[in-house]
Formats: sequence, structure tokens, C-alpha cells
Amino acid sequence: MTQSGNRIDQILFDASRDSANATFLLQKDGTEISYGAVFEQASRLAAVIGEAGIAPGGRVVAVLDNSRETIEFHIGCAIAGVIGVAVNSHSTTAEIAALMADCTPEGIVTQLRFLDRLDALETVSDLRQRLLVGAAVANGARWKPPLAATEPRAPNSDLSDDDPAIMIYSSGTTGQPKGILLSHRGIVLNARATIEALGYRAGDRSLTLLPLFSSFGFAFDFLHVAIMRNSTVLMEKFDEVAALGLIERFRVTFLAGVPTMFARMFSQENVAGRDISCLRKMDVGGGPVSPRLKRTLKFDFGIDVVESYGLTEISPVASVQRNSDDPETESCGPPLPGFEVRVVDPLGRDLPTGEPGELLFRAPTFMLGYWNQPALTAAALRDGWLWTGDVGALDEKGEIRIRDRTKDMIVANGFNVFPKEVENVIAQIAGVSECAVVGIPDEIRGETIRAYIVPRTGADLTAEAVVARCREQLSRYKVPREIHFIDQMPLTASGKIRRHILRDRSRDTHEA
Repeated sequence: MTQSGNRIDQILFDASRDSANATFLLQKDGTEISYGAVFEQASRLAAVIGEAGIAPGGRVVAVLDNSRETIEFHIGCAIAGVIGVAVNSHSTTAEIAALMADCTPEGIVTQLRFLDRLDALETVSDLRQRLLVGAAVANGARWKPPLAATEPRAPNSDLSDDDPAIMIYSSGTTGQPKGILLSHRGIVLNARATIEALGYRAGDRSLTLLPLFSSFGFAFDFLHVAIMRNSTVLMEKFDEVAALGLIERFRVTFLAGVPTMFARMFSQENVAGRDISCLRKMDVGGGPVSPRLKRTLKFDFGIDVVESYGLTEISPVASVQRNSDDPETESCGPPLPGFEVRVVDPLGRDLPTGEPGELLFRAPTFMLGYWNQPALTAAALRDGWLWTGDVGALDEKGEIRIRDRTKDMIVANGFNVFPKEVENVIAQIAGVSECAVVGIPDEIRGETIRAYIVPRTGADLTAEAVVARCREQLSRYKVPREIHFIDQMPLTASGKIRRHILRDRSRDTHEA
């Protein structure tokens, strides 16, 4: 075989050849699945895709929870040379229909639990291939039976590292998902650079806190693990209590997730009596983790907690914090090796050290583009730079400090307010489990700052106490004028706060 090593299928082929019996996946019932077994089953999937007449470059959709089948889907698509389109498994029938209309797939792979949603779609009948995995028998004539009788397909040596590998639809935090097309080379080069920056070790064991249909979960809990030939514990969906049980039972050493996950997991009531001494490192992305939680994890549990920054368009990691000795730092670290970063004003002019502006990156791991949206692609990729839409600053060490999304910035009384700055103060208050800050229209102030807070169970928390703490820590114009306590924060499947829902809720309440 003459392929280079910058393809997903090549990485797994090499692992199945050299480490065939090494454990790759662990299921919650204790079953261990080897690299050899995973690659063989993925090769069968690739054969089925080819037999259905789906040529390289075609799209195959997957509606799957975290499972061995999800990982075999990505590997099988790579072997067949097709583009794997992993769909958010929380999606409704209407949402799946819209994504399928956009990416026009020729095949679909799913599990029994999702058939009710998919059988309601007329377009499913028109697909070349409909495959049901993880079930003993097929469900009617529309769905092809499992793969056991299919002969494995060998990887195609004619495929290129620059071929498209996967398409991930944005999480929908803005309410408007778009298909982000990533190449094999970009994904693999990004993974290798991130592995080095994070200091992965041979023998590290991960846990799928994140959904594998997200770029964050795909990279950290699948590809990073496979490149290192380590193992990962499969958890179908995030559950903070179940996660701690799996960490303790399987001696998980490394976690990647978003702040809301860790805030829920490491509450006093959840960790009480747990032996999580196996955990040595955690990477938090998707927003800053509160200094209070970092102090607890570092000094009470001895866990090294680092922050990273990234976005799917960069495949997906842009920077990693190298040193977590100071839990108070808000740095996301320097850019990955070979990456360049700029901070610019709205006219594209570079800003001085410490001054916030839009973050731009130049890197070898960019997306190929937004599917069927050339104008949007051209607006994001300009003169070799990716315009992220994120607000950040560079400190004197060249490390990135994230402020917010440009669209999330609040303008109150003519002053710019970054929600995360306010949220960081509120998160330090005893009794706060989660919080989010949004702006609502105000005829006099422009926008009024409203804070949504999920209190901890049994907490005696008042709006007055929250406002008093904000007044101690923040300038007057940054202090929320409205505090709303809620039972649950609206989150995407990957654990990010869906601010557009809070903004819509705020506007409806304001107008009423």
C-alpha cells in the first residue's frame, strides 16, 4: 500500500496491522474491542457502500449515538473515499430532512432507535443504501441487514490526503447550521499538532463525554486516541453521574469537554466517595472554565486542567494552554505550531497587544469550505486568513485570551460588554451551577444586560446577592439589570449554551 499517513483510513489500517489485538474501545458492559476488530467491521461497511454504487466523493449520512458503529462509520467512509456526514442525533425529523436536502446524500447509516424519525422521511426511500447497524435483524425491506456476511474491502491506494473526509454541520448556536467540509490532511495534521501540545501519553484512556458527531468529540475521543493507539470508553450520551462511574471503573486518565459538563460532573454531591485519582489531565474547550472549578480540580484532585480554543473550520483546534500552574489564568495558550494569529478591528487593521478584536488565523488545517455556500466561504477565508467571528486578545506572551463571539457582544449605554466577563464573575458565586448573559433591546440603553442562572441543588441564592457581587467586581455598566433563575440551560448536543434561545426568550418577555 502506497498511501501516506495523512488519511483516517491509513491511520487505522496501520493500527490494525501493527496493534491488531490492542484494545481500542471499551463498552460500559466491560466488552473490549480491538483495533483489528474495528477495522475489519469498518472495511465491511466500506464494501457495502461500494456495492451500493456510491462513488468516492459521494455523501453518506449517519444518525448514530456514541457507539462502536459511529467510529466504524467514519473509518468505513474513509476506506470507501466517501464523505461521512454525521448528523446530530438529537435532530428532529424536520431538521434531518433539511440537512439531507442540503448535502444530498446517497446513503444513510442509523440505529434502531432512530428509525421512527427516519421512516417518516420520503427521501430515505430514494437513497442507494440504507443500513441499519447495531441490531440483530433488519427492520423491514427498506433497511439493509447487518454486515456480518459482507467481505471486507481493502483501502484504496488511489485516494488522496486532500480528499474531503467528513462534513460536520455547525452546532446551531446561532440557529442556522451550515455544512463544514474537512479534508483528511487537515484533520490528521491538526490532530498530531494537538497531541503534541497536550502531552498525551501512551496508555492514556479517554471517555466520550462529547458526541462523536461534533468536531471536538471526533478529534479528541476518536482520532487522537487512534493516532496514539490508546483506548476510549464509550458513553452513548453525556450523563454526569454515569461519567464519574465510568471514570472510576475503567480508570480513565484523560477527559475533553465543555465547561457545563465539568461544572455538573464535579459538584460536591457527585464526586463524594468517588475514587477519580486516575484522572491526570482535562482539556476544556467551548468557553472558559471558572477559576474556582480549576482550583478544586487541581488542588483537591491533582488534575491538570488546560483550556483550548478552536472551531470546526480549523479542523478543529487552534490553540492549547501549555501550563496550568495558575488556575486563575484565562489564557487558551499560544497557537499550535505552524499556526499564525492576528487580532484586528472591524476594518481589518491589526490591534496592539492586549486590545480585543476579531481573531484571524492562518493555518495548514483549514476547512475546504462551507457546503454549497461559496459566498459564505469567501467571506470566512480571505487572503489566506480565517475570520473566526470570535473576539479575543493576545497577551504579552503571545497567548490567546478569548472574550466572546462578535455577535454575542452587548452594547449597553454605548459601552461594549462581553458576556463571558460577566459570566466569569457570576460563576464564582457559591450556589451557581451554570449561567449565561445576554442583551435585550432597550430604547434608552440600547441593550439591557440579563443574566440567566441555574442554581445548585439546595442553594440559597438571591438576585440581590448576584447583583451585589457583580457590583463589587465589575464596572457599573457591566452589571446585569435583570436576574432570571431557571431550572435548565438550553444546550446544544455538545454542551454549548444556545444563546439565541435565551435572547429570543428575553425579547418575548420584554415585548410582553
